[in-house]
Amino acid sequence: MRFCDSTVVRRVLAGKRVAVVGSGPGVLTNEPGFVDSFDVVVRVNNYRLQQQTGYRTDVHYSFFGSSITKSVVDLKHDGVRLLMCKCPNAKVMESEWHQKNNKPHGVDFRYIYEQRRAWWFCDTYVPPVEEFMATFDLLERHIPSTGFSALLAVLAHGAEHLYLTGFDFFASRVHNVSEPWRPGNPDDPIGHAPALERRWLSQHLDRVSMDAPLAEIIKNEG
Repeated sequence: MRFCDSTVVRRVLAGKRVAVVGSGPGVLTNEPGFVDSFDVVVRVNNYRLQQQTGYRTDVHYSFFGSSITKSVVDLKHDGVRLLMCKCPNAKVMESEWHQKNNKPHGVDFRYIYEQRRAWWFCDTYVPPVEEFMATFDLLERHIPSTGFSALLAVLAHGAEHLYLTGFDFFASRVHNVSEPWRPGNPDDPIGHAPALERRWLSQHLDRVSMDAPLAEIIKNEG
């Protein structure tokens, strides 16, 4: 395993113009070559490479659960040199709801690192519990989406400018560019809170630009 600390991440991101690329349909509005023109390209979860989305991939950011199908061969081929994990290697809290509904993986992320113990192939950043919980508290005790977590992590590690594309806070009900997105259980007391994520972004635009569909969403937020 090649786990690294935040100093390694800062060497990759600090002072750089960074594109964070999700897989919502807005990613298809980019001009060919635009995404790849950034100093660093961070792609999230099950990204797709094509003209509008770009082809460079320097960093792969994910929660790395079983739904993430990118293989080591895929990621090496795409040029990934740093993996960034959303979740700490820990049980982050006790939750009566998750215990009662037999959903331990909603609060205990150690299974990810057990399942992938022989998978990590390059420098890999795993956030400490305190870092994860700070984002959780920022969203009024809701688990951040992977995309929102990625944008916070990139900014926290000193990026000079962040370009967001392929994010719409689930408004399109589409992910992986063209596949239907299914929301989580609405009864989950700590499930994603896209309205809170939208509000935070609308209030923190000093180092951020975005694709046209996301810009329209944020404009309407104001």
